[in-house]
Amino acid sequence: MTRIEHIGDATLYLGDSLEILPTLGNVDAVVTSPPYAEQRDYGGNLRPWLENMQGAFNKLPASDNCQILVNLGLVHRNNEVNLYFWPWIEWMRSLGWRFFGWYTWDQGAGLPGNWNGRLAPSHEWVFHFNRQSIQPNKWIPTQGRGPSGTGLRRKNGKCGEWSSPEKTGQPFKIPDSVIRINREMRREYDHPAIFPEAFPAYLIRTYTQSCDVVLDQFMGSGSTGVACANLGRKFIGIEIEPKYFDIACRRIADAYAQPRLFEDKELAAQQKELNLEDDV
Repeated sequence: MTRIEHIGDATLYLGDSLEILPTLGNVDAVVTSPPYAEQRDYGGNLRPWLENMQGAFNKLPASDNCQILVNLGLVHRNNEVNLYFWPWIEWMRSLGWRFFGWYTWDQGAGLPGNWNGRLAPSHEWVFHFNRQSIQPNKWIPTQGRGPSGTGLRRKNGKCGEWSSPEKTGQPFKIPDSVIRINREMRREYDHPAIFPEAFPAYLIRTYTQSCDVVLDQFMGSGSTGVACANLGRKFIGIEIEPKYFDIACRRIADAYAQPRLFEDKELAAQQKELNLEDDV
C-alpha cells in the first residue's frame, strides 16, 4: 500500500511512480535527478535504467506549459563515454516533448584521484524538455550592467546595436545556462548522492511561480522538496525506497520549521515589470 505524508504544501508518496503518477493532478514543473544508469545501488528496487525512466515519464500529469528539468551525469563504460541517455531523449521526443535546452552544472573544483587519464570530473548536465516555452524569471543580479558597448552578434558575424538599450540597466537578468553551485560534500544523511538544496532552488526560481506545483518522481533525500518549502512552491515527491523516504520527510519537515532561505517577495514586484517579452 502506498504511504502518503502531507507536510506543509508538500505531498510525499512512498511507492512506485508508475502507480502513483496516473492518480495525480497536473504539475507545472518537474525538477528531478534520477539515478545514473545503474551507477549506484539505491536499495535494490530499480528496474533497468531506460525502463525506469520511461515509467517515470510515460503518464506524466503535466500542464500545457510544464517545464521538465532533469539532472544527469557522465557514465564511462569500457573506456568510452556511455551515451545512456540518448534512447530516453529520443523516447521523450516521440511523446511530443521538445528537447528544448541542455545546461551545465558547474560543481566547483574537480575531485582528487586518478580518473583513468581523464580530467577530474566537475560537471553534470540538466536536460530541459517542454511542449511550449515560458519566459524564465529574471532574478540574477546584473551587477550594474549598463548599455555601453555593442549588442549581440548577428548571423553575419557583425555586432548590432542593442535592440532595447533602455532595458540594459535592469537590476536582474535571466539565469545563465551554466549553473555554478558547488556539489554537496556533507554526509549527514544516509544517501549516496544528495545534491545541494541551492541547485534545485536555482531551477525552481527560474521556471516557476509561487502558485505552481513542482514534481520530483525520484525524490531521494528530498532536496527538491526542501527548495520548494523555502521558496513557497507546492511540491509532490515520489520515492520507492523507505529509508530515503523517511530522510526526505524529516528534511522537508525541518525546512518548514525554519524561516525561508530564498525569499521571493522582494523580487516579485520587480519581476512583474522586468519579465518582458522583448530582451536585449
